[in-house]
Amino acid sequence: MSQEVFSFQAETQQLLNLMIHSLYSNKEIFLRELVSNASDAIDKVRFEEITKTNLLPAEKDAGIRLSVVPENRKLIIEDTGIGMNREELIANLGTIANSGTKKFLEKLNESDKRDAQLIGQFGVGFYAAFMVAEKIIVETRGASASEAWLWESDGSGTYTLEKGNRTARGTRIELTLKEDEKEFLEEWRIKGIVKKYSDYVTYPILWLDKESKEERLNKSTPVWARNKKDNKPEDYQELYKQLSGDWQEPLLWEHISVEGLLPFQSVVYIPSVVPFDLYQRESHGLHLYVKRVSIADKCKELIPEYLRFVSGVVETDELPLNVSREILQQNSKLPNIRKQVTKKLLGSLQNLAKNDAEKYTKFFEQFGAVLKEGFHFDRDNHEALADLARFRTTTTGRDGWVSLKEYWDRKADGQREIYFLSGNSYDAVAASPHLEALTSRGIEVVLLTDPIDEWFVMDYPKFGEASLKSIAKGDLDLTGVGKEPEKIKTSEELAPEKIAPLLEVFRRICGETLKDVKISKRLVDSPCCLVTDEFAMSAHMERMMKASNKDFTGSKRILEVNPNHPIIRSLVNKVASNPADVALEEWVDVLYDTALLAEGSPVRNPGQFAKKLTKMLEAHNL
Repeated sequence: MSQEVFSFQAETQQLLNLMIHSLYSNKEIFLRELVSNASDAIDKVRFEEITKTNLLPAEKDAGIRLSVVPENRKLIIEDTGIGMNREELIANLGTIANSGTKKFLEKLNESDKRDAQLIGQFGVGFYAAFMVAEKIIVETRGASASEAWLWESDGSGTYTLEKGNRTARGTRIELTLKEDEKEFLEEWRIKGIVKKYSDYVTYPILWLDKESKEERLNKSTPVWARNKKDNKPEDYQELYKQLSGDWQEPLLWEHISVEGLLPFQSVVYIPSVVPFDLYQRESHGLHLYVKRVSIADKCKELIPEYLRFVSGVVETDELPLNVSREILQQNSKLPNIRKQVTKKLLGSLQNLAKNDAEKYTKFFEQFGAVLKEGFHFDRDNHEALADLARFRTTTTGRDGWVSLKEYWDRKADGQREIYFLSGNSYDAVAASPHLEALTSRGIEVVLLTDPIDEWFVMDYPKFGEASLKSIAKGDLDLTGVGKEPEKIKTSEELAPEKIAPLLEVFRRICGETLKDVKISKRLVDSPCCLVTDEFAMSAHMERMMKASNKDFTGSKRILEVNPNHPIIRSLVNKVASNPADVALEEWVDVLYDTALLAEGSPVRNPGQFAKKLTKMLEAHNL
């Protein structure tokens, strides 16, 4: 039969034009696609061999063979798979009728044109070869075919078909590379692409040198696909370094093998030190393999963002071999894999916390702030996260840590809430006047200093039956909680009506900036402090909001004064003797500013504050 000439359908030609003009930035994936197709072809013939006895034999042992003829710019990919007959060549390479070409083209907006993963979504991986080739020749013979066929095209609008000379089953693809794509003739380049994308393809990928000697390029069964007992610790450590680029050993790893409706294998690692890109949110994800073919090296859909320090690999046969990023985002199976991987990881951390508290504490000191993001994004695992969270308190000090359970197990008599205080730093909150009444009663207070903690207490307001209570918000009633504090000895117990005139002076002078002025039940040693309404933002949260939005105003505070403090008692007497004393305004202003400083907020006018404070010191001959 003489050579036949066929025209590509219009949509196919449009696709080829895109390929030929290199609209894809990651051209190297053409080899991944051709190797994947070859692996599929060998899979198919192995299945056929189970049910059929009259199949053509392969010329060589099962495998995929790569070779080059540099002087002719030829790259050759040959497999021992099922091959194709004439009709299958026309159906699979002459058109893209079964792959939704029109839908594929509709997806090609400007951003997608730079997305190499999109190629495989509609089964057009073979055509990716036109990104680097000016001509492609396919010689193939089906396992049950009586003759071989030769397909040839330069992608310009037509392809030809004629009988071939191949005697064995399988397919040989010969690419004549473009002049400016000769890098894909280099041995190191080809080996690098195979290692990156196809290192764990089931069948041997062989490199044929000039003497036709074969060198296997891909590995054998990967670590995650073996039985756990067949792996050594060194095997896991080597895989970790390969995946993460971290030269140190991981803190721990989890080998996951799941069977059933959604089988998958996985090995995931928690590092021993913080990765440099921990807060580069585009960098997280697990390496995804489908049927031993690398699909994505940072698949975000496989791990929640609050575990972004985790590295690892997942392999499943339950996804289409050629999957794009869009398919990954929409695939309903990935959330199920993520759910199981997350559960295993949190369980591993719980075991570590239980069996090696010192090692777990080192982990939490590095990754705790990120882990606590899970309280906002992963409600299904709240209890596991609550078991893992650690906090500094007024009892542990700067270097100690306590879990919520440990805190609650040693709660004070009569305590029904978990008391906490948030601020910019440990030093700031540990010295806060808001702690005074609680520490005097022997009540432990959780000190929250991570920015994420403000969201943590909103997303996890109760631990068991105990509510989390900010000691800097709303009223604080400690009646019957903890030990009764010693009575402060004063010459006279000030009645509320005696203090009322001073409170009015505060309201008159600071009325525009304060919501109210009250007698405090939370102060022991300090003259005053600022608190917010029960359901308002905390002062710390408002500071963070102001840092990101200069127009944010926040809410007005409530100033609480300590009726037993000497300064307040002295001011009560000043008001009683001379309500018009001009010094009163200076004292009120300075006390208000010191309350602002104590809560971690800036004073209203630093210069004026310094002058007034200096004047007061001079008046006392200091």
